[in-house]
Amino acid sequence: MKTIYLFILMMWGSIGLAQDDQLLNLPVRSSNAISGSAFMKKIARMDGGQREKAMVAEILKGNIPGFLRKLTPIETKLTSGPYRGKTLCYWALPDYIAIGSDTDFIRVPLNLHSIDKLSEQLDLSLPTAKMVDDIYNHATVKLTPQPVISKANISATSNIAKHNDLLLEQISHHKYTNGMLVAGHKKDVVQSRKVLRKPGSIAIYGWHRNALNPIQPLSTAHSAEYADYSHGIRLVSNLVKLGDKMLDLRDILENKSYASLLSGEGTIQQISRMKTAHSTIAMASRP
Repeated sequence: MKTIYLFILMMWGSIGLAQDDQLLNLPVRSSNAISGSAFMKKIARMDGGQREKAMVAEILKGNIPGFLRKLTPIETKLTSGPYRGKTLCYWALPDYIAIGSDTDFIRVPLNLHSIDKLSEQLDLSLPTAKMVDDIYNHATVKLTPQPVISKANISATSNIAKHNDLLLEQISHHKYTNGMLVAGHKKDVVQSRKVLRKPGSIAIYGWHRNALNPIQPLSTAHSAEYADYSHGIRLVSNLVKLGDKMLDLRDILENKSYASLLSGEGTIQQISRMKTAHSTIAMASRP
């Protein structure tokens, strides 16, 4: 039985071999990898498209802080509904995705196209708004939203660095060590039914003042190409544990019996699966 269980976990590309030690499936960070501050100088004059490509390339070659490689379990004891008494557990990045080392890193926003690429490569997903609330409630360190005041365009690269500096200053006043679950410092890019109703958009939610008061309500006002300094990318594992049962997050969100466990919007059709299906159909129809 143990052998079968280990085999199942090995099938998850982004996950390590033990439930309590789920690791991102990325190369080891090179000893000569560029630091976060040096990376920001490198991309300072790039346009948005070039910036996105550069960020994704650094992440996929393993240039991220070590503390981001281990996902954090988010456990909740269910107190109502058909699964009352069971423990629900999923795994999330302890902080937003960043480039650099443990001592010199920069949290980076990404547009939806870049997020889709990372999610596919790492077998991870975006959280729902409900999961973002849940992560905030579980966070060991809760930071206060801190907007950047700047004359530059809100999506300017310079604002990413400025906001990171503000966060470093704020977090220095907390009892924080790298790897702790931290929240409240960014808006989350999330998955939502609203994106399905508005194709070509990106869904944003969060930046909590407190558990009941996020600055950003769930919104699809921006296009999928948009990203700015206030956005954070906190990917979650596709592995979810309900009691003793292992489930796929994507199956949960598409199933009426399970969706309410992790979604406040009901079922959410998985766009990644829709794309795969369309791609398969197109390939099969070729002469």
